[in-house]
Amino acid sequence: MSFFDKVTKAVGDVVDRGKAELDQFKRIQKINGEIGEMEKQIAECKSQIQAATQQAGEKAIVLVRAGAIASPDLKAFVDQITGFERQIAAEQAAVAGKKKEIEAIKAEDEAAHAAAAEATAAPPVPASAAPVAAAPSAKVCSACGASLAGAGAFCPQCGAKQG
Repeated sequence: MSFFDKVTKAVGDVVDRGKAELDQFKRIQKINGEIGEMEKQIAECKSQIQAATQQAGEKAIVLVRAGAIASPDLKAFVDQITGFERQIAAEQAAVAGKKKEIEAIKAEDEAAHAAAAEATAAPPVPASAAPVAAAPSAKVCSACGASLAGAGAFCPQCGAKQG
């Protein structure tokens, strides 16, 4: 057998093994997919059992409370549930009280801001009023009395030359 024949046979063997492994992989993946679907069905059935059990329990509780069923075992569960319901009601009332406290704090803060805004607001100046003189240390225009802070040689308000 020649070298070329040996190489051809080796390559053929590798290809055949690759095909076999690919076929095996595909079959395993198909079965894994089927298993996944079966597990979904199992989970759905368990969910339906849980829902039906919950509905049966709720119905039994209603019947025990109405006096249609007299079972000491169920009565203990109903008493336990009633205790939880009372605890929930108390906690909800406490939450409502805390929310009212928050609203009161917000109202105090809003009132304080409103008072501060009123105290710092300058009274409106009528348009006909004379210009207000600036503080003695600040430069003012000799013609119109506007502030010259940051201005150059001319008043930014009236354009008068400053000297």
